[in-house]
Formats: sequence, C-alpha cells, structure tokens
Amino acid sequence: MNLPFQVGALYNRQAQIHALLGGQQQGGISTPKESPVIIAFTGEAGVSHGYRDFWDDDEIFHYFGEGQSGNMRYTGGNRAIEQHVSDGKKLILFQMMGKGRPYRYLGEFLRLSSYIQPSTPDTNGDLRNAIVFRLQSIESDEGFGGLGQDLVVGQPEASYEVQETTKEKIVEVRTRQRLFRERLIGVEKGCRLTGIEDLRFLRASHIKPWARSEPKERIDGQNGLLLAPHADLLFDRGWISFDNNGALLVALNLPNEVELSLRLDLRRGGKYGAFEQRQREYLDFHRDLVFEKQYGSPDLNHYTG
Repeated sequence: MNLPFQVGALYNRQAQIHALLGGQQQGGISTPKESPVIIAFTGEAGVSHGYRDFWDDDEIFHYFGEGQSGNMRYTGGNRAIEQHVSDGKKLILFQMMGKGRPYRYLGEFLRLSSYIQPSTPDTNGDLRNAIVFRLQSIESDEGFGGLGQDLVVGQPEASYEVQETTKEKIVEVRTRQRLFRERLIGVEKGCRLTGIEDLRFLRASHIKPWARSEPKERIDGQNGLLLAPHADLLFDRGWISFDNNGALLVALNLPNEVELSLRLDLRRGGKYGAFEQRQREYLDFHRDLVFEKQYGSPDLNHYTG
C-alpha cells in the first residue's frame, strides 16, 4: 500500500488521516480494519503522566504503549504494534502538535523489540509496568529538511585510504546530525520567526555551533532551533540571537536592505516564546561567542541576559 503522506508535512487527523485509512479517531494507537496499517501517535499525552517517548543514542525510538491505568498489556493497539510485521501491516507514526492542531507525519517505522519499564506513573499517578517499543525509522533523510551545516567531502585527488576515512567520518557526522534533528523536533515545534511547522521547509540549527560543541551537546535536542532557511542563516552567522526570556536580539549592523528583502518580522525585543533551561544555557554561549563577539554591536537596549 502506497501512502500519500510526506515526511515532515502536517495533516488533519480526522479529515486526512482517518478519512483515508479508517481506524479509531481517538487514542494513541489506531488499528484500522480497512487498511493494512497501524497508526501510532507520539507527543505530549504521555508527558502529563510522567513519561516521554525518546530517541536513544543508537537512533532507536522508544515508544510507550497504550493503557491509561494499571499495568499495560499486550492487547489492542499494543498487540498490533508488537505483531505488525507478522500481520503484514505497516507501522506509521505521527507527532501531536497540540490540541486542535494538525499532526506531523514522521514516517514508517519497524518494531525491533519491546520491553517492560517498571515504576511508570499511570493517569492516576500510581506506578505500574509500562510497555515500551523499540522502533527504527525506515525513512530516508530527505523528508526532514536541512541538517543546518554543510559537510566537506574529500578531494578527488586524495588517496583511497583518505577517501574511505573521509566517507566514514561523513557518515558518522550525518548520523549524529540526524539524531540531533530527531530529538530537536520533540523540543521545538516550528520556526519561531516565521511560524512554519512543516519540516520540509525547516532546518535544524544548533544553538551552540557543532564545531564548538562537546559530543553529547551535538546530539542534544535542547541545543537547537527549528528555523526557516533564511532565519537559520541569520542565526548561524550571528546576525540575530535571543535573550533567555525569548526576546529577539538583532545586530545593529544588519543592513536595512537585507532585512527588508528577507521579509522576516525582526521585531527588536519582540517575544518569540519561552525557552527550556538547557536551551537558555546554550543561548548564553550563542550570545557571547557567536552574536556579540562576531559583530560586536548587539541591540543592547533589549538585552536582558
């Protein structure tokens, strides 16, 4: 079955997802009788109960099963995910963007295994055993927008050994950046400056630059922003930054004609949303060593640190 969804794009759950595939229109796992697919939804629902789906360092997605109270069991949607391969059904994943909002398509996944996580709170706050599925994305990089940094490939005249070493390094860097991007979309929903939430038109931008970051910081989703390409360029080069309260900072020497041509709403001191604590720590670095030091003339009238 060929699915019409594009990775990173947004879809209405009732009108576009279930109208096409069928299945239950409520809950975290939908099992359509009309289509050979299992539809799983990830996002904010589990957070209110004290747990969160996450990507591990091996780029495996840990997805908590369904069941609001008591121990989770391998029935219903949980059984459907556990046996989706043997049942001949595709497992597809959507990200919740908030109440009343569309859902972001994250692509097709493969269940590798599952495990029981004890002491996981249920909807009443009581501790229970939770089923967690280890899922692997089988999508390519193409649907998730840009990586945020350009990677340098080896020169044609380099020796075979050097070329092979360079290729291995590029693969490693791309894998790390992909993991960073996957974690980032669980932190940032869209571009703070343009409002775009469709991942096909966004770049995953490190707050503390890749070259300056420690290995763990490079794959920390808190060390990033989702930005439209032109906003990403301004942020990456230090023309703009944010204070810890979400107010926009703009370098005084940003040419007016460039600002007008970009058609970005660069309201000095305008609030563009709150940041989490670790994001603020990375923003401290960006302001001190990318924004201030590079251009030396920040908009200090709105700098609150």
